[in-house]
Amino acid sequence: MLVNNIGYFYNNQDDFALSNINIKVKKGSVACLLGHSGCGKSTILKLIAGIENPKSGTIFINDRLVASNKASVAIEHRNIGLIFQHSALFPHKTVVENITFAIRSSSKREKHLIALEILKLLNIEKYENMYPNALSGGQQQLVAIARVMAQNPDVVLLDEPFSNLDILLKCRIRQHILSLFRSKNIPVLMVTHDPQEALKVADFIYVMKNGKIIQSGVSSDIYHRPKDDTLAQFFSELSSTL
Repeated sequence: MLVNNIGYFYNNQDDFALSNINIKVKKGSVACLLGHSGCGKSTILKLIAGIENPKSGTIFINDRLVASNKASVAIEHRNIGLIFQHSALFPHKTVVENITFAIRSSSKREKHLIALEILKLLNIEKYENMYPNALSGGQQQLVAIARVMAQNPDVVLLDEPFSNLDILLKCRIRQHILSLFRSKNIPVLMVTHDPQEALKVADFIYVMKNGKIIQSGVSSDIYHRPKDDTLAQFFSELSSTL
């Protein structure tokens, strides 16, 4: 996935702006957008997904142009897996029905078998016939992830999907899920406001502030040479506890 010189603003340029956003995520790797709330992280995901259109620049997925200021491929034709803080499952469908809904070009029986295989990968096959309201928040999020996996997306966008989970469950689920996406060679772009989380999971980090990327690099570079004072202070405090 490639984001080239993206520019964007809401209503007018004084309200909010993204400028000169450049992001590259290789297949099988995890990149993080790191920054405080309101810096533009989620807006970038919306532009990649097709929920919003850029005012300038281009977005490519699998070498296919999906967005520019002149043309835009519809959301449903971008084959992007989106996972948010809240699972957004269909409440009237069972777990397995939520997952089969995302599977294309298969018979009903084949869809069911694919869904069961994914449920087993995530160790949640026992919830197959349950409805979302009978599941915990963590279990619902696993089902949402299973639904994205069933879609077989070209790229996965994660908007702080683990933030509502307790710390032990968060670490276990996050590691398992990102390993699965890596094994399937799917590029992942993840939003987080937590520098520690970015250091733990990302192959490459983009640090954002006020609608701009102020620093980018591999985790070790960001940790040892932070250009932002807030990051530097955080890493200093973090290193003192190690």
